[in-house]
Amino acid sequence: MSVLFSPVRLGALTLKNRLVMAPMGTCLDNGGYITDDTVAYYERRARGGVGAITVEGCLVSADTVGPEPRISGPEFLPGLRRVVDALRPHDVTVGVQLMHPGRQVVDGPSVAPSPVPLNSVAPVPHELTVPEIATIVADYARAAVFAREAGFDFLEVHGAHGYLPSNFLSPQHNHRNDAYGGDLENRARFAVEVARAIVAAVDLPLVWRLNGTDAEPGGFDLGSAVTVARMLTAAGVASISVTSGTWLTLQETLAPMSTPRGHMRELAAAVRKAVDVPVMAVGRLDDPALATELVESGEADLILLGRGLIAEPDWPALVQAGRLDEVRPCIACNACVDLVGRGERARCSVNPEVGRELTWSVTPAAHPRRVMVVGSGPAGLEAARIARLRGHDVSLWERDAELGGKLEVAGLAPSKHEVLRFRAFQAARVAALGVEIHTSAPVSAATIRALHPDVVIVATGADPLVPPIPGIDGPTVHDAQAVLRGDVPVGPGTRVVVVGGSATGCETAELVRAQGAEVAIVEMRGSIGRGIEAITRRRLVRHLRRDGVEILTGATVVGISPDAVSWTDPDGAVHRLPADVVALAIGWRPTGTADLALDDIEVRVLGDADTPADFVRAVNTGADAALAL
Repeated sequence: MSVLFSPVRLGALTLKNRLVMAPMGTCLDNGGYITDDTVAYYERRARGGVGAITVEGCLVSADTVGPEPRISGPEFLPGLRRVVDALRPHDVTVGVQLMHPGRQVVDGPSVAPSPVPLNSVAPVPHELTVPEIATIVADYARAAVFAREAGFDFLEVHGAHGYLPSNFLSPQHNHRNDAYGGDLENRARFAVEVARAIVAAVDLPLVWRLNGTDAEPGGFDLGSAVTVARMLTAAGVASISVTSGTWLTLQETLAPMSTPRGHMRELAAAVRKAVDVPVMAVGRLDDPALATELVESGEADLILLGRGLIAEPDWPALVQAGRLDEVRPCIACNACVDLVGRGERARCSVNPEVGRELTWSVTPAAHPRRVMVVGSGPAGLEAARIARLRGHDVSLWERDAELGGKLEVAGLAPSKHEVLRFRAFQAARVAALGVEIHTSAPVSAATIRALHPDVVIVATGADPLVPPIPGIDGPTVHDAQAVLRGDVPVGPGTRVVVVGGSATGCETAELVRAQGAEVAIVEMRGSIGRGIEAITRRRLVRHLRRDGVEILTGATVVGISPDAVSWTDPDGAVHRLPADVVALAIGWRPTGTADLALDDIEVRVLGDADTPADFVRAVNTGADAALAL
């Protein structure tokens, strides 16, 4: 993998290696101003050995409203300088992404080349006039000057993902009949003008983020991308960063775990053949072998790491040292994306440090204690790992034969096998750290009393919720987790009714449908998949429908017989679904500490055992419990 750590030129710059942190929103700024949290977040990634960091997209126009940092005026420069200054000691090349979202905003002015709304509920954007286009071009150039004054080494324009330059390029959304619309040369005019304006304004290498495809019917395609890449390099662009997708096709841009790694590699390869400047590739390239393959084959010159560096900031250093078993895997669950998309601070399902780098400190315990962790789901594993890192004497107890708790079940669905990678990583880490591991070992109050630890951390998860429905205790009714584990025979032609359209319900339906069963999901609410990250949810629901899973919403189960499920629709009419197997995925109730509480031993309850929630909360509460010991 040494090719990943060879120097590479970017314009007049020499990057120490070929790994670049991709620009990703964090919502760590405050009203557009860089904060201490922002600085700490980027400094942590710089310490991990990456060759270059592209700071997240910063808004170039003062009238744009968004959660992103700003680079539209001199008042924002002190914070941006702080980022650059904090990264300098780490021998990393630092750039910043300049962006104008165009019509892809949640508030404030929505502008576009044509008055085409983003979707059926979005406002109709204002069609930019030629003078307004010139003003925005000038905004980019002015922002470039600000970036140089802040000390950045290079610039990147976000010209992809449906943002304003990308929107101009799209034949589907650009309907203009003037010099900025029509054929490809005209549709590319805005991008070329922006590139020329920036190159004329500052002597810094300019990277252009370009869609290889919009992944939309009638949208910008790969042939057009190759042509535009040539136009941009002729205008002075020093590198092309190839990506794909828009807000309408986010499953391409921010591919969920069901998407194979390297799904955009052919886009980068096609552009690389067409231009004589370095090309950056992206798309779940956090597998070191795959990243190496792309560079060695000449498909790309640089590798962008996005979510992979959120999950594991030390990815470059660990890979270079050959310590691959210590690389925390990004499972592409998109929790980070989902939170930022809602305007919340970035967090991570597998790395509890994310978003709180400023205060994060795993320090040796002043007084090491004997810690008994009961339950090895995401909360328990993380509590055991960090407690042991702090020097505590830790034992981990799991009633099942393998560590992982609900991680094991969650990873059984066809679209979620990546979860098992995280389970394997955590299990290996706690073992390597010297945690005393007990499997097939249920814990009772008597067990605790016999061992008499200093503190017990209860992370036993949650139990399935079983409502009082007539027939719910029948022989065909099973917990969905049992169906996922294969404890219930299901095969071609088996009629399976999944009661509850939660994440577990959808994943159960996905699995048994893949096994050939005839499947229906019955859900009380108006939609299924609530609680699943939005991109993953849309993809999963679409695939369930494609594969023939019957989805009944607004449906209340009122009875279960040995061969059927009865349900009522919103009008009160009763319907009947034939069923050989009924899988319950209705919800969860916390296990609590009723059976484990002892007056003379400290007991802490966390994760789903306290309050059923999501993966992010489970891992973070596990970390918090261990840090507080």
